[in-house]
This record gives sequence, C-alpha cells and structure tokens, in this order.
Amino acid sequence: MQIHFTKSGKQDNHHKWLGTVLLSWGTFVFALFVATLIGSMASQAGASKLLKQGIQAGIVTLMTVPLLYILLKRMSSRPFCSIGLSGWRQAIPKAIMGAMYVIVLSGSGFAIAHLLGWIKITQIHFSVHLVTALLLNMIIAFFYEAFPEELTFRGTVYYALNRRWSCFMALLLQPILFVLAPITVSGLQYIAGIESPAITLDYIVLLLAFGFILQLLRIVSGSLWTSIAFHLAFLENSRFFVLQGKERFITYEEFVPGAGALFVIFFMLLIVGTLLLIPVAIARRYRKNKRNDKMIHI
Repeated sequence: MQIHFTKSGKQDNHHKWLGTVLLSWGTFVFALFVATLIGSMASQAGASKLLKQGIQAGIVTLMTVPLLYILLKRMSSRPFCSIGLSGWRQAIPKAIMGAMYVIVLSGSGFAIAHLLGWIKITQIHFSVHLVTALLLNMIIAFFYEAFPEELTFRGTVYYALNRRWSCFMALLLQPILFVLAPITVSGLQYIAGIESPAITLDYIVLLLAFGFILQLLRIVSGSLWTSIAFHLAFLENSRFFVLQGKERFITYEEFVPGAGALFVIFFMLLIVGTLLLIPVAIARRYRKNKRNDKMIHI
C-alpha cells in the first residue's frame, strides 16, 4: 500500500507541473490571439490605434492574471509570492534595479558606438507630446506585454518547470516556450485571416536571447519585478531611443549600418547583459547549495 501511494504521489506531481506548464502557456497564447482578433475588429470599426492597443492590453491582462492565479494555487498556498511577485515595498527597489540595468547598458552602448565613430547623435528631442506618448506607451506595454508575459513565462512556466527539472534545464526550456507562443499565435491569425508580422529567424534569435536574460534577472534578483521592469524599459528604450521611429527622443546618424539596433539592443543589452549576469547567477546558486548542505548537516 505504501509503494502504491508513493507512485501515485509522484504521478500527481508529474501531472501537476506538466499541466501547469501547458495550461499557463495555452492561456497566454489564447489571450493574445483573442486580443489580436478583437483588436482587428476594433480597427475595422474605426477605432483609433491607441484605443485598439488599450483594448488588447486589457484583454491579455484580464484573461491571463486570474487564470494563472488559479493554476498556481494548485501548487502553492501563496501563488504569486511563490513566483517572485512580492509586495510593493520590496517590488520598488527590485524594479528600479531592472530598469537601471537597461539604462546603464544602453547608455554604455551609445557611448562606445559614438567613441568608435559608428554613430553620431545629431539631435535631442524633448516635448510634452513626446513625454505623453512615452507614458501612454508604457502603460499599454505594461499590461499588454511586460506584466502578462513575465507572469506567464518567467513566473508560472519557469516555476512549474523548476519543480520537475533543475534550474539550468528550466532556464533553457523557458525561452523555447516563450518563442513558440508568438509563432503559434501567428499561425492562428493566419487561419483566422488576420494579417500579422512575419516571424523571421532574426526575431526568433532575439526572443530567445530576450527570454534568457529576463529569466536570469528573475533568478539573480529573486523577484519577478526586476524582469518586469527590465522588459518594460527595454521596450521603451528600443521604441523611443534606439529605433528611429516617428516619435523619438534622439536622432543619430549611423556610419556603420546596424550600429544602433544591432550593437545597442542586441549586443549590449542582451549579450553583454547576459554575460554579466551568468557569474552572479552561478555564485547565487553556489551559496544556496552551500546553505542547504549546512542545513542538512545540522
């Protein structure tokens, strides 16, 4: 009887972590698809771009957050705390850490590119309109991308994977599931007759690197707010500073093609950012194992 109960318990745990991974991933994919479907309908009805984005952001967050809470409740008595979503007092310094990491790495990238003669900043723009556009984009990006994506992938999916696999394996598997989400949504949009941006190899590599560094930040800081803030700051930095869109705070000339987007965004923020975090994550893991060994001996 005892052997039967042990096996049953192992099977329940196996099904629980796997079910959580599949359901949380599926929840996000479904929410994102529904948001794009309703957003497309809103555009056809004459809604403005801002209204469309606001509707999509609301749908994704309102669909993912409650369902993820229910899934996590099956695995932990403190659902959001178990994935590193702490209270506001702890969240603020952790969030500042994530945002500052983007600012420091991006600023260093611009400085290096300028000193090497790859780029030259020609204009700095600042106006009430730009600040308002930035703030509105931040709010939409938080609810449409940064918060639900981090809660799903760096939070729930990683937490469930780590219940079954080692930290290293979970760290490798999570970005793959992260990339599969937009690919699946793009396929669903194609079936539904909705236009969507092409999924290119460059985009897949970018998402893999992005998902990896975000997970490292979660592991190193011990807080999901760090990866949320990094995610949000990364998006706003790309849209309003690095990529030369219609609304931007700086204008620069590139003497080396791709020096802005490729060097600052991909190399400095993702590659260098990851290389700096890896030894910290290893040291943190080593200290944690050492404390566990001491507890066992005691």
